[in-house]
Amino acid sequence: MSLPSQEPQAVDPMPPADAEAIKIAAVQAFVEWTRRLPVPPPNPQEFIRSVEPKARGAARIYSTITERQVVWKEGLPQGTPDVTGLRRRPDSVDPWAETHASLRESSLSILACSPCGGSGTVSCSNCSGRAFVGCSNCGGSRKAYGYASNGSRRLMNCRSCNARGVVSCPSCRSGQMNCSTCHGRGREQRWLEFVETVRFDFLVMSEEQELRRLVWTKADMEKDAKLVAEISANGLLTQEKVALHLPENWVREHWEKTQIKLKPRERITSQSFQVFEVPAARISYSIADAPPTTIEFEGQRMLAPPPSADRQFTARGRKVQAMRGLLLALALGIPLLYILRGAYFWNSLLVFMSVFLGASAILADRLVQDWTLGRKGRARSWGIGAAVSALPVTVLAMVAEPSLQDARRHLSEGRLDDAQTELQALGAPESPELQQAWADLHLAHALREQNVDEVVKDALAMAPGAPERAKVEQHLLSLTRQQVVASLERRDVSFASTVLSSAQPVLARSFSGDLGELRGRLHDTAHAACTTDPCRWKALFAAYTAQPTPSRERLLGQLSTALQEQLTPRPRPKAVTLDWVLHLHKTTALATELADTPHDPQVAVLAKQAATWAREERERIPLIGAEREVAISLLQLTASSHPNILSKTTESVALSCELRDGRCVGAYLAGADRESRVLNNLKRTPVTKELLSRVLGHPVELPAPPQPRGGKPPTQTTWKDGRVTLVARWNGIYLMELRIGEVKP
Repeated sequence: MSLPSQEPQAVDPMPPADAEAIKIAAVQAFVEWTRRLPVPPPNPQEFIRSVEPKARGAARIYSTITERQVVWKEGLPQGTPDVTGLRRRPDSVDPWAETHASLRESSLSILACSPCGGSGTVSCSNCSGRAFVGCSNCGGSRKAYGYASNGSRRLMNCRSCNARGVVSCPSCRSGQMNCSTCHGRGREQRWLEFVETVRFDFLVMSEEQELRRLVWTKADMEKDAKLVAEISANGLLTQEKVALHLPENWVREHWEKTQIKLKPRERITSQSFQVFEVPAARISYSIADAPPTTIEFEGQRMLAPPPSADRQFTARGRKVQAMRGLLLALALGIPLLYILRGAYFWNSLLVFMSVFLGASAILADRLVQDWTLGRKGRARSWGIGAAVSALPVTVLAMVAEPSLQDARRHLSEGRLDDAQTELQALGAPESPELQQAWADLHLAHALREQNVDEVVKDALAMAPGAPERAKVEQHLLSLTRQQVVASLERRDVSFASTVLSSAQPVLARSFSGDLGELRGRLHDTAHAACTTDPCRWKALFAAYTAQPTPSRERLLGQLSTALQEQLTPRPRPKAVTLDWVLHLHKTTALATELADTPHDPQVAVLAKQAATWAREERERIPLIGAEREVAISLLQLTASSHPNILSKTTESVALSCELRDGRCVGAYLAGADRESRVLNNLKRTPVTKELLSRVLGHPVELPAPPQPRGGKPPTQTTWKDGRVTLVARWNGIYLMELRIGEVKP
């Protein structure tokens, strides 16, 4: 902070504050201060014993401190001037002896550019000065994948670099580029400049040590103190200027405390010295016969000390708060306890009980407040009121309790919900005195209920072997039979199965024969709705398992014989036709379905054998020479988007089959991953062997890498498998693609 005047300024001293006005302000501040304490008394001024007004002195010094640092600045000169070298060094500059302009003029230096050595050009970082970089399309291998004339994707000469592996560097010309530091000029200029930083310092001094702890002494002193004198200067404020307006003894005692420690490059650029007079008041107070407590209020606003300075009101507030917590816990906890005990207690009695509990808690709180303030007469009146309010609570609590007699009365009158509510309030069904009442309740509810699930719940809630449970089980059997028969007449097998499953846990022990008869009828209905032999076989087997009968055994034998005939392999026709491939697919599907549910061991064995036979027969049919529809079936494709190409892609290998005159004349194998096309690595070798064997119609091993010829490994090998020609393309030891038959490159 800088002030424009160099001369000291004096402020006319204000008259001292009126003592009576200070007392009135201090009492009002005391009242406001007690309101921030826990549980303040309604009239705090009644507890004041004495008020002592007084005044104090304080001073404040503001200082603005500036620090200068010498730093280098860099830039580009105009044209290419001669090199001068460094003309000055930072350590030779006195920061407060020169101006900004003189320092720049005396230190301006022209230097050769360091990165380029003054030439203005540097080697290209992209190509390292070679003027060529590797081709991004082929990665320098001079080969890249492209599409051949027949639409297949294969390895070809790179068109981006014309099979050279490199292209011209796009970032430079002949391996050189302009220097980014000097922009091709070969020169740079440097000069020295001042960098100024400003900090502020202030010091507050007072007559008494306690005054220094107040927040108002660090900021906004004018709100709470009277300004008596102010002295300002642009630069260091001397002791002689201050002594003109302050007592000589005070200056001699305190002036050394106002001095500021400066860093080597710092200087005080302005200072302001202010003298204040601070009003204050000391108040003593006490509750009843307790020893007085004294606190002080400072400033024109009568700023109060923190609440922690209080002892008596705070101790009383803690006692009142502790008692309030106890009363609140009782007023809320007792009704909450009744609510948690169950819906039985959710009635008007609980409402009245809560109201009387709340009134008792409020009256007890008034009792505690007046007792802690020493008003024992009023406290006794509040105590009598609290006791009177607590009497109805006891009476209502006794009336609200449940009874077994009321539960039996509700049960005899048919009010089952009310009886259940009463019993739940009395306790758990496991209680010996409540077991018979709960059993009567479940029996009455079950005989009234027409829902199987609800009757099952009632039965499971009763003790096994009890006479009431036997009646419930008999009712459940009748209800289950009725609903199952009605569902089967509607051909609703799903609902009938759900009903039987629900009744199973209860009826399985006493009525297993009845359950078996009902399940047999259910599976007979499912058998009549089946349209395939496997479905009929499974349904008939389930019916026979539930309830064996001679007719079901005879039908099961007939179906087993028919399924064995369908699973028995038959001779392969002379020509490979679509009907034969479809028959193999059908046999595989039938074997899979029967193997998943092996009810008949002989059928299960035949299903596994048929699945193996169908797979082996399908693998013997070569893709080469197969008709279009046969090839689609062998590859298990749903359709073909290209009239002359069939494609099948696994996770790692892609197979393409070329069609001519409706037949597959050749196949092409390549890696499905664009990042890596190798076919004979650890991941792709098994898949490649499987697809190649499927193309040729018999197991085939992948070719071994070719031996180098003339120091260089060949990029292509050719061999025959019967009448089919195979061509492999290599990149060193890596197999990149396979062509089988008459496929075009």
